[in-house]
Amino acid sequence: MLIKLSPFSSDEALMLSRSGESITINGMALDFEALHDGAMLPATATSCSWLYGAIERVAGELTLTVRLPHGAQASEQSRFPVDIVNPPDGRVPLPTDNDPQPEPLGLTWTDTVGVIDWSQMITAEMKQDAAAAQYLAGVQAEIAAQRGAADSAIAPLQDAVDLDDATEAEATALKAWKKYRVALNRLPDQPGYPTDIDWPAPPA
Repeated sequence: MLIKLSPFSSDEALMLSRSGESITINGMALDFEALHDGAMLPATATSCSWLYGAIERVAGELTLTVRLPHGAQASEQSRFPVDIVNPPDGRVPLPTDNDPQPEPLGLTWTDTVGVIDWSQMITAEMKQDAAAAQYLAGVQAEIAAQRGAADSAIAPLQDAVDLDDATEAEATALKAWKKYRVALNRLPDQPGYPTDIDWPAPPA
């Protein structure tokens, strides 16, 4: 387990403990054993306001960020805390001036089970699909941009040909730009599309 700490100024107290894949924050126990490898949960999928950002499992290790309160005259280790790497089961020592004693006023070790909305889990497969869709969209946008440049080059050349007013150089250029545009239109037919594309070179 890797616990990252996000400091903020507050007089609130924080009590943190670990038990296997469960973490208890101020008496609220959250069990993340069901989080798949490579998957993530937004902190908003939990009922705990002390969690921040994404809760992830990377290479089998659970990684999460906990908001760390500190007072106005906080020490440097409270304002710039280091990550807590694989703490043992039990209470997790925190580098905060607000670290409560074992039985602080208003806080006890009695656990309540926190709610986790597992429908918000983003699996590794979902991440891959999203990345693939984003990559495809980028390729399609690039094709459209190059197609737009070809269309702009072709239009005046085609006008000259249609009016029987094209020079030999213009007729040759028109043919080259049309071949280029056809090649762009055929890019999706390439076996490696969209990850491995043999892009055509535009006419000089």
